[in-house]
Amino acid sequence: MLRFLVVLGVGLLLSGCGNTAKHVTSSEFQRGVVIRDAGQLVLRPCHGTSGHPLQDDSGELLRWFDQAPVALGQAYAELMVFPDSVDPGLKRIDQVLLVGSQPRACDFELNGNHYRAAGEKPLWIADVRDEGIRVKVRGSLRQLRFPSVEPERTDTGLLIWRSQLNMQEGYQMSLTLSREVCHDQYGTRYPYSAELTLNTFNLTGCAREGNLGLRSLVARYRYEDTALSLQLDLKADGQLILTDVRREAEGTVASYMKGEWRVLESGRVLLEVSLSGGTKQLLFLEREGHGSLRIKPGHKPYQAGVLLRRQETLPSEHKFDSRQASDPSAVQ
Repeated sequence: MLRFLVVLGVGLLLSGCGNTAKHVTSSEFQRGVVIRDAGQLVLRPCHGTSGHPLQDDSGELLRWFDQAPVALGQAYAELMVFPDSVDPGLKRIDQVLLVGSQPRACDFELNGNHYRAAGEKPLWIADVRDEGIRVKVRGSLRQLRFPSVEPERTDTGLLIWRSQLNMQEGYQMSLTLSREVCHDQYGTRYPYSAELTLNTFNLTGCAREGNLGLRSLVARYRYEDTALSLQLDLKADGQLILTDVRREAEGTVASYMKGEWRVLESGRVLLEVSLSGGTKQLLFLEREGHGSLRIKPGHKPYQAGVLLRRQETLPSEHKFDSRQASDPSAVQ
């Protein structure tokens, strides 16, 4: 994620780290703008329709505000939160993943990236993706694409990718992420510290999880008119449930379909719905303001432009396990 992963310039590189709460085994990933007003915190999600109050049980978010080089009334943050047991409208912070002052951070999602690591002096980026690891160091190398490898996981929690390119004189690459808070020169707080070695060249920086579009889209969506009701549940494991209810003169016909979904690098959402008889239907959805999803034209049996509106209350099965937050997903 780094410096918001590159926060413009160096900042555009990484883009596209009180009271002790009891540890919760299941919490939701949320990202958006946190507003601080008279000591109170409110989170306005990137794709939400309204804000909700926050209780910073971790103390990390308030500490970041207090230590910022200039007084700030708002910041971008990526958090793991859970509802208060007494007031469900209040979200309690289980873990602060990233926080910084970048105003356009909601525009960066790093779709297709499991992690992004980046650093300055010199400016460098390493993107961990399914198809391999892309590395770029300004002023010294063109972009290198190393073959995909599984990371080594050490007893101390390190993630280490080692790969090589057999071209010209050859390149040896080692990328190490450690679960240690890291700050860039702009004050952005990242969840990982990073170290990149290219042959004998050693670089340091920060890192973050990516695939933010996928993680942010986990929710329930609905559409309703006089003849059609649609309900779409996008789950954190990439599965979906689509409920289609049609009201006709002969009566009501309901269809309950399952399938898979993913976010394309373009930002569009692709649904692969399983139909009866073993066939599948592909639906492309465009993301719009307030978190809505619009079905693209040409996809029968739905009328072009059907708008599925995001529901603020998530089904319990959509909750994100905070213990999974360090698995392949990040860096901006």
